[in-house]
Amino acid sequence: MNIKEQIQKRGFTVSQVATLMTNKNGEKGITQSSLSQIINGNPSLDKLKEIASIIGVTVSELLQDKEDNTIVCPKCGTKLKVTKSKD
Repeated sequence: MNIKEQIQKRGFTVSQVATLMTNKNGEKGITQSSLSQIINGNPSLDKLKEIASIIGVTVSELLQDKEDNTIVCPKCGTKLKVTKSKD
């Protein structure tokens, strides 16, 4: 999982996404350093949803490893195979 790579792939910079995120007080904007810590640490599902929403992808797309079509669970780090639904 490379969230930074997904951000850049969608035409954003980490700094731009940080500016659009919500801080602890519910106001717009966190520091680029704070976002980097979120990305490189163990991001909460809420933060993953927020990042995904900002760059216009789903959380599963944000977490997807393109090489082997898996996602990585943000809680335990387990790789899970992603398959397309036959709706």
